[in-house]
Amino acid sequence: MKRRNFFITCASAIAGGAFVASKKGYGAIPDDKPFSKVKLRMAAPLDWFPGRKPEEKLDAVAGWGLPAYEWLHPKGDFKAIRSKMDALGLELSCIVGVGAIAPRQMVDETDHDRLEKQFRERIELAKQLNCKRLIGLTGNERNDVSRDVQKENVIKCLKRLAPIAEDNQVSIVVEALNPLVDHRGYFLCRTDDTMEILKEVNSPNVMMLFDIYHQQITEGNVIRNLTENISRIGHFHVADNPGRKEPGTGELNYRNIFKAIAQTDYKGFVSLECGHSTDNYEDTLRATLSCLEGI
Repeated sequence: MKRRNFFITCASAIAGGAFVASKKGYGAIPDDKPFSKVKLRMAAPLDWFPGRKPEEKLDAVAGWGLPAYEWLHPKGDFKAIRSKMDALGLELSCIVGVGAIAPRQMVDETDHDRLEKQFRERIELAKQLNCKRLIGLTGNERNDVSRDVQKENVIKCLKRLAPIAEDNQVSIVVEALNPLVDHRGYFLCRTDDTMEILKEVNSPNVMMLFDIYHQQITEGNVIRNLTENISRIGHFHVADNPGRKEPGTGELNYRNIFKAIAQTDYKGFVSLECGHSTDNYEDTLRATLSCLEGI
């Protein structure tokens, strides 16, 4: 059986085969909202879904039973988008908040004034769309000072931003990225380094974005690392490795990973951040459902 057909067969069994073209232009939307039946609060990128305007795409998000969508760089008519979100009961899971995959950023103390300004501006954007999680990026490693100095600078930056996050009831989710394939030279790569930083910052509003794809490449040991550190994980990103496509296309056992996350009673979002191995997003969602069976 071809992989694409396998995905479709497995997921159709979970969703009772109830996939219909229920809205013109939205493709095959299930009529029983299958993601509403799983324990984990899943999200998917808004850009995956058909529609001329962002608010139109939200109908397909809700049609699949997803409680949230991810949109790292929102733009458009925020009033119309928020109105549609609220009507459908949807949340925006995460946006980019502070820092970048670039030189300077958190590792450079001389850049911290700019980062505070950036963070305050992104919070105002997040409020318009009722988003509670903003990604924090440390920046690229410097070659002029030691890693210890850079780590101290990251801690100083996050300690400065933490009270702002707390006052505005949002969280910074600090993301570690892999330096071997996708982001050579990026500073923060490992779970243990991330946890050392978060313990020093010591704020309930500064947590880790655990990207399963990145952490598999950097260090492996995914289930142990995420379960032992779940109290400081505020968001998950999902993709398989190699290829960064949907669950089931690589070496990661996502059935066991999703089960392990669910068993921790984690309450945050688990967001797909992957490409498609076929020519449409519906197969990606169905493949993910096949890994969520019984959870």
